[in-house]
Amino acid sequence: MRNIESYESVYQKDFCEQIQVRLRKKQSIALIQKYSHQRILEIGCGNSPLFADFSDFSEMTIVEPSSQFMGHARELAKKKEMTNVFLVLGTLEENVTLLSEKSYDYIILSSLLHEVENPEQLLYAVLQLCSAETVVHINVPNAMSIHRILAKEMGIIKDVHEVSDQGKNLQQHSVFDMQSLWKMAEKCGFSVLEHGSYIPKFLSSSQMEQMLHYEIIDERFFDALNNLSDLMPEYGSEIYIQVKRSFL
Repeated sequence: MRNIESYESVYQKDFCEQIQVRLRKKQSIALIQKYSHQRILEIGCGNSPLFADFSDFSEMTIVEPSSQFMGHARELAKKKEMTNVFLVLGTLEENVTLLSEKSYDYIILSSLLHEVENPEQLLYAVLQLCSAETVVHINVPNAMSIHRILAKEMGIIKDVHEVSDQGKNLQQHSVFDMQSLWKMAEKCGFSVLEHGSYIPKFLSSSQMEQMLHYEIIDERFFDALNNLSDLMPEYGSEIYIQVKRSFL
């Protein structure tokens, strides 16, 4: 079982993760706008709810198990006077009945599937909230990231699917590649509309953190890395799929 309080503490101390969050959100917003998104459900907003940077929707519902992250989201929604944002404290699985009272055009499952003990159970819960037209965005860390491949070649890890020390600190349970993510989505009743990767990086977060500390690189370096995504479409540090419910 996840220790939410421990996760909150580690998550907020990881500066590289905060940069990753910013770039991940930028990518997610670009993908959202390709589909209908008037009624959005965000599953797990962390410390950076989508509505902080994106307001092109009629209604957004957020379900988040961390009381600290939920409190931050409430304060932010109040500050922005966003009366069309609805917040639900708890996990998705325990709130499916409540959440099913609304319908959703677009559901965001960002940087979460790899952190839960039973990702299939989570996907089946998401499926219950999907109509024929609902698009679901899923992103996770990529086992085939350049930095993982390099770590394997250097003997730091034995397999690219191995959970890193930082991943263990963040209570991660799985490391997906595109094939395993795609296969699980189809097994749980979804059809893949599109896929890709982004934010290629050549070093681990801890190594990047040291380079930032000694001012060898700055935040612009991460933006430049992200701009390389089109040149290395399979090897970004994170992968995504956009899916719909399959009725085959």
